Amino acid sequence: MSRVSLRVLLRDSTEEQKFECVQRWLAKPGAEAPSGKPVLSHVSTAMEDESIVLQRIGMLPRKLQDLLEVFFKDDGAVRIVQDLFTEFGSNFKSRFDLDASLAALHRDSFLWPVKDKRWAHYDSPAWAAPSELVGCVREYRERRQRQLPETLTLQGFLEARFFKKDKDNTSSNKEKEQKAADHARKIYKLYILETAMAQRLNKLPEHIRTLVDTTLYTHGGIASWEELTHEVDLKSPPDFDFLGKSLEESMLGTTANLDLARVGIQPYEHGVVVFHEVALWAIRTRGQEHAPAVEQELSATSDLASNVCRFLRELQQSKVLFTAEGELFKASAKRIAGTLLPIPGGFLPSDSMLEIIYRFCLQRRLIDRRGERSLRPTKAGAQFERASLSDQIKLQLSHFVEDRTLPGEPFHHTRMRRVLLRLLRRAEPMQWQDVAVLPFLARNAYLSQLDTGAAEEFFAARFQGGAYVPSESLQQMSWNLLVWIKKRLFPLGIVDVGMQDGRVTALRLSRLGAELLDAEPADKVGGTRCSLIVQSDFEILVFPGDDVHDVLHQFDRFARRTKSDHVFQFTIDRESIEAGLDDGLSCTQIVQELTDRARVPIPQNVLYSLDDWAQNPGA
Repeated sequence: MSRVSLRVLLRDSTEEQKFECVQRWLAKPGAEAPSGKPVLSHVSTAMEDESIVLQRIGMLPRKLQDLLEVFFKDDGAVRIVQDLFTEFGSNFKSRFDLDASLAALHRDSFLWPVKDKRWAHYDSPAWAAPSELVGCVREYRERRQRQLPETLTLQGFLEARFFKKDKDNTSSNKEKEQKAADHARKIYKLYILETAMAQRLNKLPEHIRTLVDTTLYTHGGIASWEELTHEVDLKSPPDFDFLGKSLEESMLGTTANLDLARVGIQPYEHGVVVFHEVALWAIRTRGQEHAPAVEQELSATSDLASNVCRFLRELQQSKVLFTAEGELFKASAKRIAGTLLPIPGGFLPSDSMLEIIYRFCLQRRLIDRRGERSLRPTKAGAQFERASLSDQIKLQLSHFVEDRTLPGEPFHHTRMRRVLLRLLRRAEPMQWQDVAVLPFLARNAYLSQLDTGAAEEFFAARFQGGAYVPSESLQQMSWNLLVWIKKRLFPLGIVDVGMQDGRVTALRLSRLGAELLDAEPADKVGGTRCSLIVQSDFEILVFPGDDVHDVLHQFDRFARRTKSDHVFQFTIDRESIEAGLDDGLSCTQIVQELTDRARVPIPQNVLYSLDDWAQNPGA
């Protein structure tokens, strides 16, 4: 990376230009600045002072800030004007506008022209930012980038406190750094042993342990000091600094000013942090030792995927209109919503579910808006109906990960949902855990690996107007993630929900979720198959097994579900069989599906009717 010091840049400058530089960086407006060589060293020192540098850059217009930003990048602090115009000319009205902006930064003593033959081009001038200024900005940003990992993780804390890298790149220093890194890994492995973490927690004084437990199990490992003091009733509570010292000495956590506003999250001026590695172990262990009480188990199986197919089939069979705003007509929406399978628990009412299905089909091009403001399935919609249940749910899941209709900042939640799915993939199927465990762990894991540079850049435009204030706290991030689980993952059948006294107390990875996330067949997760009884009045009773989600989804194609309980009930008639035939099934496949799972022989009148309906459709 090309860098030039301030002294080299000012070597050919006039006394007037040097005086102007001193005035900009040292003197207050209207005050006289001393002259002489020592003053330039003072200017260099000012350019290495973060508070001065950030204040001066912040006073620049946005256009000049963006141009100056180019000189802080990895490819060098010396830039040829022609190259600048080639790369960033679209940001300026003309070449003259770019030259005027460079001259403005020169007047403010941020840039100087470079005449050295190593950088200057024969037909285009070059400009450079002083290496002191560039180094200060880059070091500040690197430290900001490391701030969250160094605060939230034990690994980052150890590296920041005890194993800092030396800027000297000599071979001897590199060997020392390598030894220090090896030593750091060994120490880190010792500190994250479960027995070691348990011992360090148990050795904490009682009043400190109470605060740590509240931070862990009520706030998920990150809490505000003000909230803790209100929630925990202690006769002699420790002060904030003493709590931080106790956590750091025991290598369990720290206290810090969590400056999260810059990444779109409400800040904690006095934050209490239990390291992510400790919180991960402690929260999971507590969940295993204290199984949540579950009074009622709710499972949505494959109902949402079946409802998408019902919606597409309805568009094939009847004319569904939409308004000029693109919404479904109320009469059509009410009629279609009445045909959808209800999601247990009431987390997703039929009208809300229809809206979700409609938006999903539109965005995934499964339906098309045609003339006379009517909706019809596309070729992709027909393929979706014939796709396997696994493929259908995976397509819906990828859509719901990007869902922006639920509470929470989309920038964070889209990424946090992917972290949650990775954690869910490692969960034990059909094992209940406290409802807060997954949201807390997903939030902590996301924050510990957050790219703060990208997040700051994303939210910078909002802060530029001066009116943006982050509205989501760390606690709200977890609860909003739980809303997504209840209203999206649960209706998809990926998780089951446990209820106690009318509220959600537990979650578990369902058999369908285990199959989807781990690509494990359902018979490997469980072991029993669904069975059924076909009655002479064309009613089918389905007794659940480990592959119930596939069976229900298949039966929804050629039968009408009338009840979803411990035993599922379906009825078949000419219309439902014809719908199954239109959906790509054959009469032989339907009979085979019923025969393979039947506990008793299928009544002859049912077999005769199936054959007749298949041979004479529409009769």
